[in-house]
Amino acid sequence: MTVKNNTNNTVATADSPATSTMQLFTEVPGFTALSFATAAAFGAFSLMLPVIPLAVILTTGSDTLAGATTMVFMAVTVATQLVTNRIIRRYGYRRVMLAAAFLLGVPTLWYLVSMDTASLLLVAAVRGMGFGSLCVAQFALVAHIAPPGALGKASGIIGLFTGAAQMVGLPAGLWLSEHVGNSVVFIAGALVALAAAGLAVLIHNPAPEPVISRPEPSLEHGRKQLRMREKLRGGTLWVLAAPAVAMTTVAMGYGALSSFLPATVKDVDPVQGASFAGLLLAVVGCAQMIARYVCGVWADRVGKPGSLMFVGQGLVIASLVGMVGIISGGLPLGWLLVSATLFGCGFGFVSTEAMLEMFMRVPRGRIGQASTVWNAAFDTGTGSGAILLGLVAAWQGYTAIFLVSALVVIVGVAAEIGDRRGRRRAS
Repeated sequence: MTVKNNTNNTVATADSPATSTMQLFTEVPGFTALSFATAAAFGAFSLMLPVIPLAVILTTGSDTLAGATTMVFMAVTVATQLVTNRIIRRYGYRRVMLAAAFLLGVPTLWYLVSMDTASLLLVAAVRGMGFGSLCVAQFALVAHIAPPGALGKASGIIGLFTGAAQMVGLPAGLWLSEHVGNSVVFIAGALVALAAAGLAVLIHNPAPEPVISRPEPSLEHGRKQLRMREKLRGGTLWVLAAPAVAMTTVAMGYGALSSFLPATVKDVDPVQGASFAGLLLAVVGCAQMIARYVCGVWADRVGKPGSLMFVGQGLVIASLVGMVGIISGGLPLGWLLVSATLFGCGFGFVSTEAMLEMFMRVPRGRIGQASTVWNAAFDTGTGSGAILLGLVAAWQGYTAIFLVSALVVIVGVAAEIGDRRGRRRAS
């Protein structure tokens, strides 16, 4: 195995051994620091994610203001993602990751001073800047430092770390809020964010590469030797459209699930529904975390991305349709654990395959832009799913949400089918 430098110009020949998980941590400069810094940053984010809206409602009595705070956070997140690649080229990965971790957590300390409308919206905007730049920078950096043939595994490991941080952070934030107080959550989130910023100092800092308008022959030759390979395509980002649509449509289902599954289950079981819904969301998160790693390892093994895309989309559709059947048919709610597991696995497969497809379709100089597109698709899908499918709930009830979500995912399936047919005709 050759694990080289920070720009990943060393390619793997056909007979070179695959990179093991342990080698990623011990031989790839900066990978360990990146993994733990990302986990800490997402831990800070997860601690406060369910607590801030609750604190806004308890303090101001306004559901509208709580929703506006979330909308401002998501809007600034997506807007920041669109310019993060340009910021990385100017300041480098290390500075961007450090600033992102700081902005994501530390501003919430202002909530100890004031939670008036202006403070809430301003802090939400600043935190959105941190989260948006963090999401883009982490995966773009993975694509730069991962050794040949290990991009899928490296991306999957980062998914494991972020998923584990969220599984711990979400319930921990709610527990602290209920038993100790919201102020402690804000302080804890800021401290964890500072830890992430400290770890970011240790991150390897490869020089950002210039944007390349079209693949260069030498670059394409190198790509053909990689274990994971995908024919480099045109000079525009339209080549990312199909995986972006696939990611967005599945993320819309995730947005609907995370927003409305608790209310749906509570309608069926007013006593235990809320607790059981929390378990279901934890199962989704756990299954997604494991699936992302498995999918990345599989992509490295078969030598190309996309082989589990349709499997993932099928699992998501089956899960959503199954939820409709379980709830409408009056079946025991325990069956929802099966649907939650299927959804998490499918979501993990699609998110990883979409990311790898994007990374392998662009020249190295556009990897940052590919990361931007993936993150924007993820966040836009999650946010729009919660909002648009909420209108469906108001019109037809909660169970209709899951059926419509399944139909939306079919749009992503059609986009992938059309894209692959187009590639076969072009080859």
